[in-house]
Amino acid sequence: MRCSALLAVLLAFFPVRAGSPPTPTASPVLLISEDGLGADQFRPDTMPQLWALAQQGRQGAVLPPFPATTFNGHVTLATGCWPEHHGVVANGYLRPEDRQRVAAANRVEDILREPLWVAATRSGVRTAVFHWVGSNGPWEGVTPWRMQPFKLGVPDTEGLAFCEAALADEARLVMAYLSGTDEEGHLHGPRSPEALAKLRALDAELAPWLARMVAAHPGLRVILTADHGMVPMKRRVHLPSVLDGIPVDLITHGGSAYVYLKQPRDMARALARLRKAGLKAWPREAVPAHYHLGASPRVGDVVVLAPLGTWLSQARSSREDESERHGRAGAHAYAPESLPMRSWLVVLGAGRGPLADVPAWDIAPTAASWLGIRWAQAPDGKPVATLLAR
Repeated sequence: MRCSALLAVLLAFFPVRAGSPPTPTASPVLLISEDGLGADQFRPDTMPQLWALAQQGRQGAVLPPFPATTFNGHVTLATGCWPEHHGVVANGYLRPEDRQRVAAANRVEDILREPLWVAATRSGVRTAVFHWVGSNGPWEGVTPWRMQPFKLGVPDTEGLAFCEAALADEARLVMAYLSGTDEEGHLHGPRSPEALAKLRALDAELAPWLARMVAAHPGLRVILTADHGMVPMKRRVHLPSVLDGIPVDLITHGGSAYVYLKQPRDMARALARLRKAGLKAWPREAVPAHYHLGASPRVGDVVVLAPLGTWLSQARSSREDESERHGRAGAHAYAPESLPMRSWLVVLGAGRGPLADVPAWDIAPTAASWLGIRWAQAPDGKPVATLLAR
């Protein structure tokens, strides 16, 4: 009996189990994120070709972490962990060791838990990563087989070409961050003509490319998702005015914010002011447990959450005010249970039918289970059971 025939017989009786080393014939997995593409934006009238393709697979929504921002959303998707564990607690934070501002928490150095591309590489799975948050260098000395760090101005067509080449070169895990509707949503609003035009352009570009990839790679599993949704803005709250006279550092995210007190004795006064302004506010240790934030010292002393449609400003000058133009028309960073914060989710190659809402931290464990990837430390999330049976 030939070795290949013998292997087929053995696999029939002893299938690969989740967590065991992958076989060379494991079907590839493609994970694509379209920044800011909300579940409520994905409809047959906005993205008809992708909607039709989704009917051949599974469709649902991903619940983002809190706050629902780009960097912590993508790191949650990649690590399968809560923000309080993976350390990217928002787009920015103050380092607890020296109170220095991390304005953009998008580097591999910010990530405290193992990303999927590292676990895959350690498990012997050929992995390619394009523009994903934190994929700008080795993590604990491990770099995936192929990686392209984020660079401004690179079009999505280059990302798709990267993925296509990686799959052709027998990568088994391919992850790509694409532009989505984030820019259009921030500058013009998520329901604007500009956002609608971007959705239709994405549909025209991505749908035929995906159909071609599925045809070229039998058994290919695809996850299409995003980091967060977005909501139109109706009101602005200027936090420096609300907290006038209280010495603080502020990190605002849109619909939520971190307040770092310079004097701990000001806690009660800060909470009272914020709540009087119509905002929810908690000391870090009192943040609701289901937000999975309180255990990280990177989180502010006070966590602030605004009502949907309210923009939190930290601008202290006209120049800073101008820099906040991203968010005046549309913003995110609200609570994950808010319907507009859910991102789209389409899964191909793992059965058909609707999916219940999937927490963002369950995405990486699902992909890992498909490929037999071993984690150095078990993530917080679990594989989505309905996606494990093909």
